[in-house]
Parts: sequence; structure tokens; C-alpha cells
Amino acid sequence: MSALIRAWALGLVRLFYPVRIVSGRERIPQAGPVIVVANHPNGLLDPLLVRLAVGQPVAFLAKSTFWQNPFFRVCMEAFSALPAYRAHEADTSRNEETFAAAAALLRAGGWMALFPEGKSHDATTLQPLKTGAARIAFAAVSAGAAVQVLPVGLLYADKEIFRSAVVVAVGEPFAVTPGAPEDRDAVRALTDQIAERLADVVLQAEDATLWRAFLAVAHWTGAADLDAREARARQLAARWRELLATAPDTAESLSITVRRYARALESVGVRDPFTLETAVPGHELRGLGALVLLAPAALLGAALAWLPYRAVRPAAIALSRGHADIVGTIKLLLGFVVLAATYCAWAALAAGLAWGAGAPAAAGAALGALVLGPLSGLAALRFDERLALRREALHGISLRLFRPRLTLALAERRQELTRAVLAALEG
Repeated sequence: MSALIRAWALGLVRLFYPVRIVSGRERIPQAGPVIVVANHPNGLLDPLLVRLAVGQPVAFLAKSTFWQNPFFRVCMEAFSALPAYRAHEADTSRNEETFAAAAALLRAGGWMALFPEGKSHDATTLQPLKTGAARIAFAAVSAGAAVQVLPVGLLYADKEIFRSAVVVAVGEPFAVTPGAPEDRDAVRALTDQIAERLADVVLQAEDATLWRAFLAVAHWTGAADLDAREARARQLAARWRELLATAPDTAESLSITVRRYARALESVGVRDPFTLETAVPGHELRGLGALVLLAPAALLGAALAWLPYRAVRPAAIALSRGHADIVGTIKLLLGFVVLAATYCAWAALAAGLAWGAGAPAAAGAALGALVLGPLSGLAALRFDERLALRREALHGISLRLFRPRLTLALAERRQELTRAVLAALEG
């Protein structure tokens, strides 16, 4: 059962996020014991992506309340997850059992993925780190394990979009020197070291506007691929933090310039302030032909499964029981179950309708429904995603056609913004 659950969950993650760019792959240790520490933007999907990225059966900690739900208990145990007891939910003294189990796993040469922020979030900065990773590391080292800590940064192109790309940035691993889990100073020092190493691989900014600006400027200055863009954006963000410390007035002036540009685009209906392309004629028209060709299959997919698909999100919210950080994960798993049941129902109906022509015809009809259902559903999802992207692009076309002077002014302002950012951050 555990093997089936792992294959099912990892298969869904491969489908949902097929493009995983592992930057710094050569830094991944060949063998354990290793503690992978990472930022936590996307709930239970994060440890699964880490597992796929490092190519190892990585265990992880998860909040203890998951073990209160029979379904999640089975899923947690399938991935060798260990319960973390939080003060507002459970008896924290039981964490000693968890830390002992984690230390034993590491002592045996295993891998663990820990998210020291302690919770999944949408913030554009790392949240203050908990000390659990340091305490587990010291416990394992005290038991004779030669533990390495591997910092990993996760950046989703768009974590809500089906088949979105993900950059997994791998930092330099470092060995944990001996220390006692009870030594607060040693634990704090190791936690601070983990925070410093994570800051090197996680793109951070004081808010979403600046966060997108770093990625945008990286793209506008030639870093077209997502991994190159992410690495370049991290360099700009690091320089930004230096600028805040050494020349706060310059940093504030630059921040005002960025925000003014964002507001200017938003005022003309551009939702993402840093995606307007004004330099490539015909850019927005790319993909429209594919949309037309995809439309018939998408229409069939919507007819077969639109209502069940739309029911998944409210059901996922209800099943999450207030745990907003796992809604996306439940939606992924529940969607698979609901849609599989839907297509099986259509297959049964097709077989029933064809039964009068004989058993072979009924079997063929059922098989055809089982093939066409998922394929047309995929087409419907792709169509919806591409249509959403094209809407923004078509808005760009309308701006060029009907407000050319405004479009030119925005393009010039973008160039000025890029020059100003590079001048301030690169000197």
C-alpha cells in the first residue's frame, strides 16, 4: 500500500510540476546522512519536490494534526514522515520522540527534508527559523552520524498553475560540528548558519512588487530561462539588501521608482506589473493558433468533467479543516480521485449504451471513454491556462493599437527603470 501511495503522489507531482530545473545539482551529496533544509512556499508539495530533485527517499516532518486524519496518516507513513507537535495543537514534549526517531534515521545514513520556517506561506522573505533542524542535527551527530546540511531554495513560476515550472536552487552543503541539542547557544548558532545558507539560495524581497521586479529586471537584461532568471534575481536581491544597509536613501528612491512603474501599468489594466512586452512585435499572437486547434478537445473535456472539477476546490477547502497551507495539496489529490471516478462513470455509461451491439463493442466503448476522458480533460486545462495568458497578451495588443503613445511611454519608462536598477545595484 505504501509503495502505491508513493508512486501515486510522486506521479501526480511529476504531472503537475513537470519542469524541475535543479540549479547546482553537482552539489548534492552522493550519500547520507543529509538534512535538506528548504523554504516552504507550497505545503505538502514541497517535500515531494525536494525528494524528486535530490533523487533520494527523503523523510520529512509534518504537523502532528495530520495523524488525526486516517487518510493523511496513511500518506504520512508512506513517506516516512514524522509528527511535529506544535504548542497550540499538541503536547510539545512529544517532540523528543520525534527528534530521537529523526536522529536514528540519520544515524542509519538516511535523508531528511526539514522546513525550518515551520509553516508554509506566501511571504516574499524567509520567516524566522525554528530550532528543530539544529536540534535534530546535533542529536544525530552526538549519536555518531556525520551529518551534512544541504540548503535548497524553491521557486515556483506559478504554484497555482497546472504544469508550472519550478527552480530548485541547491547551495553548498556543510558538515555539522558536534554540539548538544540542549545547548541553546550552540543550537541558535547553527540555526543562524542555516538561515545564512538558505538566504543564499532563496529569492527574497520586502514585498511582492519588488520580488517581481527583481525577476523582471533579470529577464529584461537577458536571463530568459527561469533558472538563469532566478539566479540573476537573487544576485540583484542580495545587492539590494546591501544597498539598504549602506545607502538607504538610494534604496528608497529606487523602491519609489519601481512602485510608480507598477502603478502606471496597473492603472491601464495590466494585472502583473512586470510582464508587459512592448519590444517584440507579434509576441502576443504566438500560441493563438494552438488555442484554436485545442478548442474542440477542450470543449469535450469541459463537457465531461467541468462540474466535478469545479467541485474539487470547495471540497478541498472543507477537508483542509482550516489548514490553508494544504488546500493546494488536497486539491491535487482529491482532483485525481474525483476525476478518475468521473471518467470511470462515463466509461460505464458508454459500455451500457453499446451493450446491445455485443460485449466487444461495449468493451471498446468503455476503453474509448477512459482514453478520451483524461486526454480531453488535459486539453481543457491547457486551454484554460493558455487563454488566461493570451488575455493579458491581447490587452497588450489593444494598448498598442489604440494607445500607441502610452505604450511607447511605458516602454521608455521600463528601460529607464532597468537602467536605474542596474546602476544602483551594480554600480
